[in-house]
Amino acid sequence: MPSPTRAPPKTPDVPRRYGRPSTLGALIPKATAAALDQRGFAGGAIITRWAAIVGDDLASYAVPLEVKFQRQRNDQATLVLQVASGAAATLLQMKAPLVIERVNAFLGYAAISRIQAQQGPLPRKRMREPTPQVVLSAEEEAQVTQATQHVASPDIRSALTELGFAIARRAREQSYANTAKDPSRKARGV
Repeated sequence: MPSPTRAPPKTPDVPRRYGRPSTLGALIPKATAAALDQRGFAGGAIITRWAAIVGDDLASYAVPLEVKFQRQRNDQATLVLQVASGAAATLLQMKAPLVIERVNAFLGYAAISRIQAQQGPLPRKRMREPTPQVVLSAEEEAQVTQATQHVASPDIRSALTELGFAIARRAREQSYANTAKDPSRKARGV
């Protein structure tokens, strides 16, 4: 007697992914949507585009914390901002009508009716360390020039030479960065 055949085990209906890999910037709005919705930031656009909405000068001393909506209403909300100091709060109070106008224009309707300032430390902006300008040695420049000398077209030769210089500078920058991260590499001659 033949053994009964079993049906293959059912797998949960997981949608298959098709297409290209996504960038991190495209995934962040999906990942932060629930947390931002709890704070009243529909889509998080106010936070991510704050400097563009109110201008760099105001964004340097005030950041949005949350939007407080009244129950069952989409208007007359309070925008809670964290300010750096008491002087910044006074300046914000003077500019409140302008801020309300700009935020409402960004949202597309009159959602915000007042602003509340809360004093506290602002998040620090990360400053990129300036990378030292790398100068190629005459020997490195000669190697790049020699590698491109057989190209007939002067325009293409010039473009390839500049590309070669850029690649050589990038390689040198990376070797500097690796040496700075791991000083033992310098001692080993790597």
